[in-house]
Amino acid sequence: MLSDERRAALINQLRESGYVQAAQMAQKLQVSTATIRRDLAELEQEGFCTRTHGGAVRSSQGTTLELPYEVKKQKFVLEKEQIAREALKLVEDGDTLILDSGSTTYALARLLTEKQRLTVVTNDLQIATLLASNPAIHLVCTGGIARPHVFTLLGADVVEFIQKLKVDKTFLGADAIHTDGSIGNVNIEEVAIKQAMMKAASSVILLADSSKFSMTGFARVGTFSDVDVLITDAGCPEKMKAMIRDAHRKLIIAR
Repeated sequence: MLSDERRAALINQLRESGYVQAAQMAQKLQVSTATIRRDLAELEQEGFCTRTHGGAVRSSQGTTLELPYEVKKQKFVLEKEQIAREALKLVEDGDTLILDSGSTTYALARLLTEKQRLTVVTNDLQIATLLASNPAIHLVCTGGIARPHVFTLLGADVVEFIQKLKVDKTFLGADAIHTDGSIGNVNIEEVAIKQAMMKAASSVILLADSSKFSMTGFARVGTFSDVDVLITDAGCPEKMKAMIRDAHRKLIIAR
């Protein structure tokens, strides 16, 4: 295949899906993975995409683009680990927790081996798989319909299930935090689930790396007033820090 044809195929994939996985495209186009990586490097220089481990994502993600789980796990890895470590400090032995779906809550789930007698509710299949073999954790899965590539369980049954619960803490993820202090999500189907998670908890802790402050989400989940604690990293804009404090919510900067 000519380089121009590969370029067109890659750009189309970025426009349609928002991401490219190099190995898959190499197989599809019948070229080497190294060739696709070189093509993506050129497209990145031209502003079409941002390379990630294993591929690339569209430079402008848009308000409804939902990235695959494996792509999200490879972005801002250090920041997510720092945020998860701070979040762990808020978990006490014997707690009942809800873990929202997402790569940052997954990072927290990996650390829960340090705690005892936890009950963890989640609609994230990756988190459930991770915690299922831990004898110190009583795992509760919400059920629901699995969303392809992101391993999230969705549907009215999930909302109804969570509405019956009362837990100590909900650790919530976000796709975007807007300049007016509202929390956004690219997938409208998750909004009612996240809102139920917040209502079920005595304390709501929002986990969001600083990249989320430059994103825009299609659907509104809530505002800073709906959470008790925000944990983010040092890249959090000063304006947002002031807004969080004005809302009389606790801000933790992970380092």
